[in-house]
Amino acid sequence: MIMVRRAEIPQFGLLSGVKVVHNTVSIAGPFAAELYAEYGADVIWIENAKVPCMSRVATGNAWQQDRRNQRNLSIDISLPKGKEIFLKLMEETDVFISAARGGQYEKMGLGDEVLWERNPRLVTVKISGFGQTGRPDYMNRPSYDPIAQAFGGYMAMNGFPGMPSMPTNPLTADYMSALFAFGTSVAAVMKSRETGRGESIDLAQYEVLMRTQSRYPMDFLEQGIPFVKEGSHSAYFAGYGTYSCQDEKEVYMLYLGAGVLKRGLPFMGIEFGTEKIPPGTNLLYLSSPEGQLLEERIKAFCQSHTAEEVEKAFLAHGVPCSRIMDYNDCLKDPQYVAREVFTEWKKVNGESVKGVNIFPKFKNYPAQIWRGAPNIGMDNEDILTELGLTEEQIKELYGKKILTQRDYLNNI
Repeated sequence: MIMVRRAEIPQFGLLSGVKVVHNTVSIAGPFAAELYAEYGADVIWIENAKVPCMSRVATGNAWQQDRRNQRNLSIDISLPKGKEIFLKLMEETDVFISAARGGQYEKMGLGDEVLWERNPRLVTVKISGFGQTGRPDYMNRPSYDPIAQAFGGYMAMNGFPGMPSMPTNPLTADYMSALFAFGTSVAAVMKSRETGRGESIDLAQYEVLMRTQSRYPMDFLEQGIPFVKEGSHSAYFAGYGTYSCQDEKEVYMLYLGAGVLKRGLPFMGIEFGTEKIPPGTNLLYLSSPEGQLLEERIKAFCQSHTAEEVEKAFLAHGVPCSRIMDYNDCLKDPQYVAREVFTEWKKVNGESVKGVNIFPKFKNYPAQIWRGAPNIGMDNEDILTELGLTEEQIKELYGKKILTQRDYLNNI
């Protein structure tokens, strides 16, 4: 097993010298912490000593992909001794990320004010479905990604007209919340280092989704215009959607922008720069005769050509177009290969594993994968020794079941 002390963590990336602790499960919190880890921060994952993270027991490799470069401390912070160790850990932490319903850490005696007594510079990020304030009956609601999508108005926008609403996959609320948590906490660390004063970030997932719905909430607030489900094709614009091809594969294209129409319409035998389609026209409405004609001709072309042929032909005429790729397509695509989108690293048991690389790419301070996802409690001794605990004290914590350590299931 690859066990390391803090001093042995390689120094690299934009965030070397930053220390992050997270006590989170599933996707949103762990992925925010993972971005820190991939960009060079020292990240400690606090895992419940009694109940392992659900990502370990779920089907698939989520924890292998989104916990690499992290160290693991499996401790029960609800017990007095565990709480004492947690507070000691906070003294040298820059960012603490948690996932809990409103008021949960305050009930444990670990609210912001308590943490700031130990470390005034600390940045805390609280990720929840409904927020840390507001109505108690909402704050205490359980939530996962699709619940946030349902409550945040996001799910109502997805699906086909007249059909049941559906969540966007995979886990849009979780990953978008993670990006908000990462970005705002990095900004807070910058301010904290400037002023010596930390910050508390209250991130409600449903609010993240409302903030990322483009113009549609404002259209409703200002003009009363409701969003209409579009399915796989724009409800308003021609040449803007999914098209099936001869080989039963699909492409997505959009005739959008004057430059695109100027080059792309003649390819479909439609003249640009006329009275009906004057210079500067940015789009064709689906309800117009010209829009209907464009739709008919695109569909006919696609039905008589393979998806690869369609993509090549429309791109040659300046129309944004892509085959709808599955993983087999991605693995073979030369751009994926050239930019090393998929990579290989070692799990902590020494076996090789393949997954998605680190993005974006950095020229001067590159990111790296230096370690696979940790097993449960595999860094307990190292982390607690760094905090000043003796071997005998650590042994006592195991005896009282405040600490735990074990390999895990099929994917270790």
